Amino acid sequence: MNAPMLHVRLRRQIRLLARSERGMALPVALFAMTASVALGSAAVVATVDVQSGAKRDTASKRAIAAAESGANVATIRTARHGAQLVSSPCLSESGGVLVTTGVEADGWCPEVTGSVGDATYAYRTSPAGEQCGEFDLCVVSTGTAGEVSRRVEMTFNESGLSGTGGEGSEEEEEGEGSGGTSEGLIGEEEIELSGNADVRVGVGTNGNLVTSGNASICGDIRVGIGKEWIDSGGSQCNGYEQTEGNLKLPPVSSFMPSDIATNNSNGRITMCDGPEEPVDCQKDGYSRKWTDTSPFDPTTREVNLNGNETLTVGGGDYWLCSLKLNGNSELIMAEGSTVRFFFDSPENCGQSPGATQISMNGNNKISATGYQPSLESFDVPGFYLLGSTSWETTAYLSGNQGTNELILYAPRTNIGVSGNATFKGLIAGKRVTMSGNSTLESDAGFELPPELEPPSGSEEEGSEGEPSGQRLYTAQTFVECTGVATTPPNASC
Repeated sequence: MNAPMLHVRLRRQIRLLARSERGMALPVALFAMTASVALGSAAVVATVDVQSGAKRDTASKRAIAAAESGANVATIRTARHGAQLVSSPCLSESGGVLVTTGVEADGWCPEVTGSVGDATYAYRTSPAGEQCGEFDLCVVSTGTAGEVSRRVEMTFNESGLSGTGGEGSEEEEEGEGSGGTSEGLIGEEEIELSGNADVRVGVGTNGNLVTSGNASICGDIRVGIGKEWIDSGGSQCNGYEQTEGNLKLPPVSSFMPSDIATNNSNGRITMCDGPEEPVDCQKDGYSRKWTDTSPFDPTTREVNLNGNETLTVGGGDYWLCSLKLNGNSELIMAEGSTVRFFFDSPENCGQSPGATQISMNGNNKISATGYQPSLESFDVPGFYLLGSTSWETTAYLSGNQGTNELILYAPRTNIGVSGNATFKGLIAGKRVTMSGNSTLESDAGFELPPELEPPSGSEEEGSEGEPSGQRLYTAQTFVECTGVATTPPNASC
């Protein structure tokens, strides 16, 4: 083939190739497969990232739950072993047993560990009886799940009835009147004042304070954290403050004698069956003839006074189920005596739900001949009700005249106060309602009995050689901490 012909055929083949699509399928398929692999890889990477994030988020939730569990365990142990914390600053573990111990080199209590499912916690507390910043006790708990850790702090204030325990703005004027800065009216869940109720002591509740009518408060007011004073007619005297704060009332069982059921003064108010049977029978003063009737039924453990009857008690601790005062009756605590009436739970007394364990009606009166403020003598009888965790129980104070001197302490019992009488001392219950023209006040110098005061941590001994009282704390705040714990343990909380 000569050169001109070869040249012509070559040009023809080039033109055919230019117009043909043969040979493109393979490159296109390769490009498509490469793109698919790239997109698939991106999806796999995204899925792995999502799964990893979900796994970490789950671990984070388990860690914070474990941290909260540790804080709750510390709270329960602090409440359960409050008596030991009077003489020792810390609780720790040794061989799986909770023991008292001292502080570590950094000033905090030793670490206590535990587990919740597949997560773990480790908590530390500040020493009991010492301040932790603006609070009385701090608990810092760290929860760990896998490689994730979370840290929380709970703060507490020590429970006691000597002050409001909250924080708030102070009035420019100083409070006037006696007892207005100490809480003399306490309703742990709520307080309601109506009518012409006249309160001349500090008022404290973990719930709301509800006032209406012409109710008047000449004293500091504390409502629960996040709660409020719902006022539709009441008033507060000038010079007193309003605060927020919670206060846990010590249970009656924390200071009631453990042998009260067998070692008590009930015999003193019991009619004799024979000479000195029972022991100390008819020893307390009774205005009627013991041979005619008795003010006390030892079977039902009920004291019942009617008409113009008067019962003068001078024993120590009495163990009752109920107290009823009607007509013009009077219950008197003899001078020089220390008298406490402890009321058993309504279940143990065979009473029905809603039972009224203290009832005052008519012109009755409770008084103490040794209550003489001018002589700086403030002894009054104490009425302490165990109440019930499952039933509603009630104490009802109503009188039309005179002054009553007493301490009524019933953290699990609803208390109603009405009538025209004046009450001096302390009234503390679950929910308290006060109405009518009743008045509650406290003379300057009046002090609560030791069982209702927080312990000072002194060397004072109880009747059985153990430190008296116990430390009780009320939770105030809960926060999550940031960063890694350093020194102190609650840094960045």
